[in-house]
Amino acid sequence: MKKLIINANVFNGTDAQLLENVAVQIEDNLISKISRQDDIDLSAADEVIDAKGGTVMPGLMDAHVHITLSAPFNVIDTMTREEVAIRSTRISEEMLMRGFTTIRDVAGNTLGLKNSIDNGYAKGPRILPSMAAVSQTSGHSDYRQNQAQERIGQHEDSPMMKLGAMKVADGRAEVLKAVREQLFMGASQIKIMAGGGASSTFDPLDTLQFTLDEMKAAVEAATDYGTYVAAHIHTADAMRRAAEAGVMSFEHATIMDDDIAQTIKDKGIWVIPSYFTSSLIAERKIPLPNEETYRKTERVGKAMLKSAELIKKYQIDNIAFGTDCVGEASVHATQLNELGAIEQTFDTITALRMVTSNCGRLFEMSTYQHPYQQGCLGRVVEGAYADLLIIDGNPLEGVACVADTSKQQMIMKDGIIYKNTL
Repeated sequence: MKKLIINANVFNGTDAQLLENVAVQIEDNLISKISRQDDIDLSAADEVIDAKGGTVMPGLMDAHVHITLSAPFNVIDTMTREEVAIRSTRISEEMLMRGFTTIRDVAGNTLGLKNSIDNGYAKGPRILPSMAAVSQTSGHSDYRQNQAQERIGQHEDSPMMKLGAMKVADGRAEVLKAVREQLFMGASQIKIMAGGGASSTFDPLDTLQFTLDEMKAAVEAATDYGTYVAAHIHTADAMRRAAEAGVMSFEHATIMDDDIAQTIKDKGIWVIPSYFTSSLIAERKIPLPNEETYRKTERVGKAMLKSAELIKKYQIDNIAFGTDCVGEASVHATQLNELGAIEQTFDTITALRMVTSNCGRLFEMSTYQHPYQQGCLGRVVEGAYADLLIIDGNPLEGVACVADTSKQQMIMKDGIIYKNTL
């Protein structure tokens, strides 16, 4: 099946200028040719899509979501697996219809949803799953509801553990086993918790979680499977330990200093910040369960906005779009707001690269654990997946036209059109 998009301008995911008046040829689910408008043969196409001067760009990508954590944690504690699955299916379809064609899930039992989407039984983005996020006892994955709840076995009494979103492991042997179990379950990359969290009640933000040896064990097990470790991490001391262990993706990287910013640059470590959420929690605009959680999240929000200055100062290029959406569908619906927040924090081209080609480069670090190896992601080039948007407007003049779903005139994933208002 050959499709041809004509009368298009193209943002290819990397360049700061558009390719003007070109045609994009698609064969099955891959881009086969990009050519000048004058060089095309319309008769060779099974379907012709007239972009009418709109901008063809890569489908959007989000490197930090929790697609199965579809309610506040205290509500998830009361939900069955079936209810979680149904909610997740709705959230995944809504994500696709916002223009997100690929996401990296970094704490959740998403394999069933991923397989259902890939096999055509559900609609949603491609998913690179991390499966359960692994932490130490009394770490950010230890979601026991109160301090009277003594650990029994492997936390089979904790609802978050039962859902496969979180996993606790202590000592080198347990960490190796936990990581290898996630790899067996289909993890594209491994997620660990390397320090305290804002949303968890019993681990202070400044705690260092996992010893260096435990963290190295996680990295070794992931590396043996050709992939990498991403770490939930806030403080500079935690980042220093994670960098020494070989962790290659810092989720949040909030309370940064000059020393660790230089290390991040030198080692090529990825940073996945969340500026829209940070601005909300810095201003206490998100309802939280108690004052201590407000204090922690407020500190995180303000610090993350400051760390952006260090990212600029040290010219850290390995930064990717991540929203950290957790909760009801209404929370996930704010996903596109992150584009404007990044544009305000950096600039337009940085925001566009972060949500397209930068995510694609990050995901390539999964190597043979990458579930989508047939084409490349995040770029409009020959040989890339036909994951495309047609935008009414020029994204390089401002991301507002991308963040406005009414301006997303076409959404295509894997060569299949899911929306077309042209």
